[in-house]
Amino acid sequence: MIRRRRWTTGLAAGVSGLLLWGCSGGGVSANLPMQNVGPWSVGAGSVPDPPRVGDNTIVVVVRDASGKPMRGSVDVMVSMAAMGSMVRMESRGKVSASGPGVYRASYGIAMGGEWDVEIQLRPDSGPPAEARYRISTSIPGLSFVGGTPATVGGNAPTPQPNAAQESAPGIVSIDAARRQSLGIRTEAVQVRDLATTLRAPGRVAYDESRQAEISLKFGGWIRSLFARVTGQTVRRGEVLFTVYSPELWSAQQEFLEAQHAANAARSTPTLDSSSGSLAQASRERLMLWDISASEVDSIVRSDKPIESMPIRSPVSGVVTEKNIVEGSAFTPGQTLFRLAQLDPIWVIASVSQQDAPLVRTGMGALVRDPYGGTSARRGTVSFVYPSLDSLTRTLQVRVAVANPGGRLQPGTFVDVDLVTPQVRRLAVPESAVLPTGKRAVVFVDLGDGRLAPRDVELGLRAGGYYEVRTGLQAGEVVVTSGNFLVASESKLRSAAQKW
Repeated sequence: MIRRRRWTTGLAAGVSGLLLWGCSGGGVSANLPMQNVGPWSVGAGSVPDPPRVGDNTIVVVVRDASGKPMRGSVDVMVSMAAMGSMVRMESRGKVSASGPGVYRASYGIAMGGEWDVEIQLRPDSGPPAEARYRISTSIPGLSFVGGTPATVGGNAPTPQPNAAQESAPGIVSIDAARRQSLGIRTEAVQVRDLATTLRAPGRVAYDESRQAEISLKFGGWIRSLFARVTGQTVRRGEVLFTVYSPELWSAQQEFLEAQHAANAARSTPTLDSSSGSLAQASRERLMLWDISASEVDSIVRSDKPIESMPIRSPVSGVVTEKNIVEGSAFTPGQTLFRLAQLDPIWVIASVSQQDAPLVRTGMGALVRDPYGGTSARRGTVSFVYPSLDSLTRTLQVRVAVANPGGRLQPGTFVDVDLVTPQVRRLAVPESAVLPTGKRAVVFVDLGDGRLAPRDVELGLRAGGYYEVRTGLQAGEVVVTSGNFLVASESKLRSAAQKW
C-alpha cells in the first residue's frame, strides 16, 4: 500500500507537469510535439514515460488553428493486434478533463511491447478528428503514426502524400501486427535546436607568442652558468649566466671616463655640455647592448667596470634549449638559450576533414588529460590553420588554455571537445537515415500502414540528429527503427532502374 501511494504521488506530479506544458502561456513545450489532424493541433504525452505494465496515463492537449483550447470530449483506446495464438488486447482509457483543452486518460496494459493508441476528438463545435500513435514500454514518448488529414488553416499542417508519392517505387504496406513483430518505430520530423560537440585528439605545445631567445650583441666567454639544464624553471629577472667580454669591458671603461669628464666640466659651462653629451652617449651604448639600467647604475656607484656581467631572464618560464656550458666562447647574435612560458599554453587539436566546416575562431573548448588525472580545462579556439595536414587530412585548430602551475606539460596528448554554436534546423533522427552509397534514404510513413523511401539531403550532425536540407517537411513521420527490414521488404535496391 505504501509503495502504491508513493507511485500515485509521483504519477500525479508527472501529470501536473504535463498539464503545465499544455496550459502555460498558450504554448506547448518542445518535449510534447504537436501534430495536425483535421483542423486541430494535438499533443500527447505518457506518465510514466515510457509506460509500464499496469496502470498508466496519457495526457492529451488539443488546440485549434488559433491556439485556443478545444471544447468537447476525447476518447482514447490502447490496443495490441492479435499475433499468432494471442488474441487482440484492448484497454479503453477513462478520460477526464484536467483543464481547457487538456484531457487525462487512465488505462492499463497487461504486457510489455508496442501498443497502438487511437485518440478520437469529439468537439462541441467543429468536425471530429482522429490521431493515431504508437507507444512502447521500452522507448520514451508517443510516436505519431497518422490520422485525419490536416485541413487548410491549421498550424503547419501535416504534409499529405501526393499522387507521385502514392505511385512512387518502393512503397510497402506493413500492417500493425507485422510492424510489432519487426520492431518498427516512427517519429515525426521537427525543427530542433542543434548543437554538436566535436571530439578531437590534441597535443599540448608551448605558446609561440610567449617564447624568448637569449643572444648577445657582443662576443666573449661564459664565466658562471646558473641555468644549467634544459627544462629548468626560471623567473623573470633571474640571472641565467655571467659573461666576460673585452669589448664590453672597454665600453664600461669609456663610460666611466666620460662620466668623470662630465663631472669635472660642470664648473665650465662650455665644456659641461659636450662632456655631458659624451657621457650620455656612452651610457646609451651600454643600454643598446641590453645592459639593464640597474647594472649601469651599479657601474657608476662602484666606479669600476663589472668584470663578470650578469645576464638575466627576460621572461618567466622553462629552458627549452641550452647551447652553452661554463667557459664556452660566444659570438654576437649566437643563440645561447631559448625560454618558453607554461601559462597560458597551446593545445593543437586535429579535427577531421568532414567536421572542419563547423570550426570557428572563438568557439569554446574543453581539454581533458586522459592520463594526468586532472580536471577538465576550458579554453577558446584562438586560431584555425588555413590548410589541412596533407598526411592525416585533418584541420589543425589552436586552443588557448590557462595552465596555472604548469600541470599541462608540452608534448602531452589530450582529448579536446569543441562546442559548436546552437542553430535551429529541421532535423531527423540518425537512426532514420539509411546510407546507400552517395545517397541518404529515409522511409516516410504515408499512413494506413504504407511506408515509402525518400531521398534526403543532410547537413549538420548533432545530438543524435541530422539536419535535413531537402527531401522532408516538418510534421512528416519517418521510420526510426527496423529500417533495414523495411528496405528489404520494399526491395529498395531493385525497385527502379535508377536505384
